Formats: sequence, C-alpha cells, structure tokens
Amino acid sequence: MKKNNYLLPIAGCLLFFIILSFIYFTPLLSGKYISQPDIIHYKGGAHELEQFRQTYGEDTYWSNSMFGGMPTYQMGANYPSDVVKSIDRLLRSFPTPASYLILLLSGFYLLGMVWLKNWKYALLGSLMFSFSTYFFIIIGAGHNAKIHTIAYFAPFIAGVYLLYQKKYVWGFILSTIFLSLQIAANHPQMSYYLFLALGLFGLIEFFYSLKTKTLKSFGISSGLFILACALSVGINSTRLLSTYEYSKETTRGKSELTISKNNSIPNQGLDNDYITHWSYGILETFNLFIPNFMGGGNNEKGFKTHHLESAIQQNIKSQEEYTQFQRAFNGSYWGEQPGTVGPAYQGTIVVFLAFLALFFYQGRYKWWLASATILSFFLAWGKNFGIFTDFMIQYFPLYNKFRAVSSALVIAEFTIPLLALLGTYSYFMDSSLSKAYKTKILYISSGFILIILLLLYFFGIHIFSFHTSLEGNTIKYEILEAIREDRFVLFQSDILRTFFLVLICSILLWAAEIKSFKSSYAVLAIAALSLVDLWGVDKRYLNNDNFVDKQFYKNPFPTQVTENQLQKAESDPTLARIVTAAPINQALEIIKQNDRAHYRVFNLLLSPFNETNTSYFHQSIGGYHGAKLRRYQDLIDFYLSDSLNLPILDMLNTKYIITADSIIRPIPNPNNNGNAWFVNDIVFAKNADEELLMLGQINNKRKAIINEKFKKDLTLKASLDTTSSISLKEYLPNNLTYESNSTDEKLGVFSEIYYPYGWKATIDGKEVPIYRADYTLRAVKIPAGKHTVNFSFNPPVIQKGKYITWATCFCFLAISSILLTYKYRKRNKLADNSNPI
Repeated sequence: MKKNNYLLPIAGCLLFFIILSFIYFTPLLSGKYISQPDIIHYKGGAHELEQFRQTYGEDTYWSNSMFGGMPTYQMGANYPSDVVKSIDRLLRSFPTPASYLILLLSGFYLLGMVWLKNWKYALLGSLMFSFSTYFFIIIGAGHNAKIHTIAYFAPFIAGVYLLYQKKYVWGFILSTIFLSLQIAANHPQMSYYLFLALGLFGLIEFFYSLKTKTLKSFGISSGLFILACALSVGINSTRLLSTYEYSKETTRGKSELTISKNNSIPNQGLDNDYITHWSYGILETFNLFIPNFMGGGNNEKGFKTHHLESAIQQNIKSQEEYTQFQRAFNGSYWGEQPGTVGPAYQGTIVVFLAFLALFFYQGRYKWWLASATILSFFLAWGKNFGIFTDFMIQYFPLYNKFRAVSSALVIAEFTIPLLALLGTYSYFMDSSLSKAYKTKILYISSGFILIILLLLYFFGIHIFSFHTSLEGNTIKYEILEAIREDRFVLFQSDILRTFFLVLICSILLWAAEIKSFKSSYAVLAIAALSLVDLWGVDKRYLNNDNFVDKQFYKNPFPTQVTENQLQKAESDPTLARIVTAAPINQALEIIKQNDRAHYRVFNLLLSPFNETNTSYFHQSIGGYHGAKLRRYQDLIDFYLSDSLNLPILDMLNTKYIITADSIIRPIPNPNNNGNAWFVNDIVFAKNADEELLMLGQINNKRKAIINEKFKKDLTLKASLDTTSSISLKEYLPNNLTYESNSTDEKLGVFSEIYYPYGWKATIDGKEVPIYRADYTLRAVKIPAGKHTVNFSFNPPVIQKGKYITWATCFCFLAISSILLTYKYRKRNKLADNSNPI
C-alpha cells in the first residue's frame, strides 16, 4: 500500500511533464513542426546520406555533399549494433521538441527523488532546471545535440550521488546507463564541462572522506565511477573511435603548416580568437537573475525605439551617416558578445533561492555547487577573464578543441537550480535551523536585494553605459543618448518584474515559516511562481512563431512558393528564412535536372561556407559544419575565402559557379578538370607549407604536387600524352569506379578529397596505394593500357567499434547481474538473521 502511494505521485508528475510540454509546444498538436536553423543546415548537408540510406537500407560513412567530401560521422550517421541509441529513441518517443523538454523534466525529477525522496521538492527542482531560458534558445536555434546531452546531466549525477552515498549497485547502474546515453547524444563539449564540475565534486568528496576517515568507501565509489565511465565509453566505442580518428584530420586537430595567410602561427587546435569569440561579459552574468539586464537579445520584441527614432530624424542628414549608424547599432543588446538571441536567464526565483541556500543549506555539497558555479562563470567570461582562459587553453587537456566559451554557463544552469532546491528543502525541513535565524536571513537577504533593485530602477542609467564600445566610438552623442534612454526603459521593465518576483517569493517563505499555511503548499506555490517566471521569458525566444507547416519541415529547401506563403513570410521570420531562398533553390534544381553527372557547385549567392542549400541539390564546394577537414580549411583560407580562384575550383571539379548574374541562366565553368585526369609531371614538395604555396603556382591540369615522402614510390617519366584518358563510370559516395586508358604508366589525379583512413583503391581488383596530391586530392599510379580503377570507403574503425560495443555491453550486464545478485542475497541474509525461526 505504501509502495503504491509512493508510485502514484511519480506517475502523476510524469504525466504532468508530458501535458506541460505539449501545452508549451501547442503547434505540435495541430500538425506543425519546429523550424530550427541549424537543423535546416543539417538536412541540407546530410541529404546525400539520407538518400543513400533510403535507397540501400544502410549508411554511407562518406558524403560528397559538403566541402568537396568528408566523413559522415558528425553528419547523422547511424552505427551498427548501437544499443544505447535504441534506448535513447525509446526515451524520446514523443515528437521534437516536446521530447527534449520531457527528458529535461523527468531527468531532474529522478535526481530530486534520489536526493530528497520527496516528490514535491523533486517537482520544484525539475521545473526550476528544465525551463532555463538558455535551453529554449538553443532548441529554437536547432542545437539539438547540445540540449540532448544536457538532458542527461541530472540522471547521470543521480547515479554519481548514489555511488558516494554508498548505494553502490544502483549508483553504478544509473551512472553507466545515463553517461552512455549522454555520450551518445554527441555533444562532447557539454559533457566536458560537466566533468570539470565533477572534478570539483571529487575533491569535495575526497576531503570529506579524509575528515570522516571513510577513505575505503571513497575508494570503492571512485573505482565504480571510473568503471562506469570506462563502460560508457566502450558502449559508445564506434561513435567515439570514428570521431577521434576523424578529429585528427579536422580543424580541431594538429596542423602540419607553420605558416598562415595572416602570418600567425597555426594553433594545434582551434584559434584562440575563434574559441573566445562568444565570451560572456562579466557584468552580463546578471542576466541569470534579470533577463533584460543587458538588453536581452539583439532584437527584443519589447524594445521600443521612440527616443531613437526622434533622434535619428533630428541628427542624421545623409544616407552615408545612416549606413554608418546601422553598422554600429546593436539593437537592444549592449553586452560583450558579438550578438545574441537572448540571455542565459536562469530565473529570478531560482537564483534568489540559490542565494538563500548559501545560508540555509549546511551540507558539504554546498561548496561543490558554489565552486562549480563560480568555475562556470570564469570559463564563460572567456577573453573577459583572459588570465584564466589563456591558462585553460594552453595547459588544460582538450580545452582548445571547443569554441563558444559562453556555453560553459551550462554548469551554472545545472548547479544553481540544484543548490536552490537543496536550500529550499533545508529551509522547510532542517530542524537545526532556528526560526529566528531563518527569519533574520530572509529579511536581510530579501531586503538587500529589493533595495538594490530599486536603486537600479531609478538610477541605473547613471550607473551603466547602456551602449557597446563600438557604438560609443561611432554614433553621435545625441543619438547615443537616445539609445541609452530606450534601453533603460527596457531595463526598468525587467527590474520591476524581478522586484515583484523576489517580493512574492519572500512572502511565501515568510508565510510558511509563521505557519500561515503548510510548507508543502508553499513549495508548490514557489514551483508555480518559478514556472510562470521562466515560461514568460522563454516565450520571448521560442513560441508558436518558430513552427512551420509539415511541407517546410520535411523540405526546408523549396523551389517554389505560393503568393499566400510569401504574404505569410512578411510577418513570420521563420517562414521568411525559408521562402526567400526559393529562387536560388530553383536555380540549383534546374542545374540538377539538366546535368545528372558527378560534379561540384560553388554558390556565391549565399555565404558559401555557411550554407547547405547547395548541398541539398548538389555536391558543394562549401557547406556548413563545425569540424571541417583541416587541409580543406587551409585551401579555403588561402585560395577561396576572398577571391574566385579558378584553378583551385577547376581541380575540385567545379562545373557551375552560381552568381547574381547566373541565377536565371546558370553558366557552366567549362575549364574544370573533371572527375579525374592524368598529369604529365610531378612536383615534389618538402613539407605541407610548400605543398600549399606551390598549389597556387602550377598548372594543376598538367602537374601534380606530391609530398617528397612518397618520392621513392613515384618515379615516373615526365611526358606529354594527349591520347590518354580516365573517366568516371559509376558513382556512389562511398564507391567510385573509373576506366583508364594510357600508353605509359601515369599518375591519375582524382577530384576527390584525400582522407587517410578507410579509403581503399584497387586497379583491376588489386589494391594499390593512394597518394595525396595537390594538398587535398587523391592520386593513384596507373599502369599503361586499359584498366578499371575503384575507390571504396569501408572504414575498419566501424567494425572495430562494433565488436568493442558488444563486448562492453556484455560486461556491463554481467557486472550488473553480479552486483544485484550480491545485493539481494545480502539483504535476504540480513532479513533471515533478524527474523530467526
């Protein structure tokens, strides 16, 4: 009976989470789908992969859709025997994005139940965590892997917590399962930040074990934690091994160059400026408490420009002045980042309760949560806290592999709600806290915060600049003052909002303390207040406007749109992004219909290295991806980023170049080298620097640049032969077949991107070595006469990972079975001893 009473609230809360998620994402119920910019990019880049999967019933691990060609490991490839992904799909059986919100809510609810064993507090914690505005912003942007990974933070921590509470068996099982799911969600940067926070957790536990002389249990817990981590890695071995192998050849890996176009020294990882480009401002951290503290996002809907419009009319006299103003003006946002959709708002109620927790929660985990929160701030500040950031980039393992350091706030977005939850629980349930102490702290804390808020409301314009440094240096004083006044109005509105939320929360806490109503009612009231607070801000950035009809979700690259759709797009930014590209998509489709051969397209109408419209229809010179092959990026940096370098485009088999002049009638590039060609001479380069620089000096139709390490294998005679030929006969992204005919042994160069792992070349069925030519391409030495040349991509790492995955899954099941058997035998033995016959 007690068990049923225990399960009923859990079932009720889970049902509530489902209902709540669909209430927030109401358009899902009417058959609409969320339109996410990054997912649109993904669909374009992965289109060739998807078509291959539908046609052949399996995955290709190579695609030519983006950047000349690249592995599909980070483009949505599925892996054989991926057990953990099957579990994940079951847990996310509801439509996106409701599935992510349900996962966030239920995951933190599990943590709350494990930690506090009280459904009301678990419900409070799940609402405070899951409705963080940052989560809704990244869902709207389409950062699905990021939110997916974050959703498994809480249940994984639940397992870790159990381990260190000597609940070894279930702690080990939960830790392994949810860390495996987290890794499978495939956003290593988020997992990396969580493990930084867990490092602090480990230190706290170690010092506590020293103090209490419980080093043995600490050792057991840590050993099982390490084992859980190892098994989680093993369960994801295919994904991790292929990604690791790929990463060595990407912009995240080591560069062979000692030069760069701007004469800087290439990084062994990402460039420091690139890593810290999105650095959170130190003052901007108050956005966690007050959403519009620094203007929210660049285009806040509530931002009124009455003062600014008047100032522009009076002070701007020419189009040139207005253009200069537009370039400098940053909208409503005046923070340190280049731009932002919205703030990392954690919630006024949540942050206020976390602040109170520093006084009410006496457990050792207060120091873990507080220190992890501070670490999160330090990391997110990036270049604004350069000493710490430079240290992390230079000396901390793998830190230089990740960009957008502001993302480190995900640590705080987990630790602050958990600290708030533990503090609230202590306020109501910790009998060691006297009523006088609690009342005193509540009065002082709330009074202090409310006074600060009133001062900011009335005098904030005299305290803060309300403009960016660029605006201050560029815009006329009269106009700048108008901008400041308009931004201050927006600032005041959220200051007032924050003031009343703090006041109401304080009254609820005070009323429960003086027994005006039960503490359980106060907890539910605070949960409701926190939900109302966060819901209102979340809807500023992710609402019904983010949803589109099914046809645009299934195909976000339409070639034709109706007049009605064009009219809707005028008031719907999400739809506008899709329909405005329709004429370009149509031009790409026309090319495809008229020319079914294998070639590449360079689209200058869109930002060529930040779009996948072209990739949806064709193999593209450009694309959109966070981990491009490094050598291809070098090619972009030196030859394609700021000029139309035809010889480089020719060797990449660029048959069409789309410009504004050619959108109506696409003009082919007749001088492209084709799919493959024989060269008459080989030029050997001493190193990568020479390979890249010489590429701009030779005629790549006649000569090939090869690194001298291959020289002993390539002793060919230089000869001019116009009768030899090599042509593509069959094309699949992972299997290409050519026919060659030559009078002499020659070097055949192929307009396919060189990748050292997984590609196998054969001539008439006999394997031959693949050489790297022209810095980025493949080359094969072909004997005289007629031959069939084949390239196939069957990376051994996939099979290797498959075997390790199965072995690890077996080990996990075996270890779990042994531990569970031992646990229940021990429990039954104790029960028998306590009840002798």
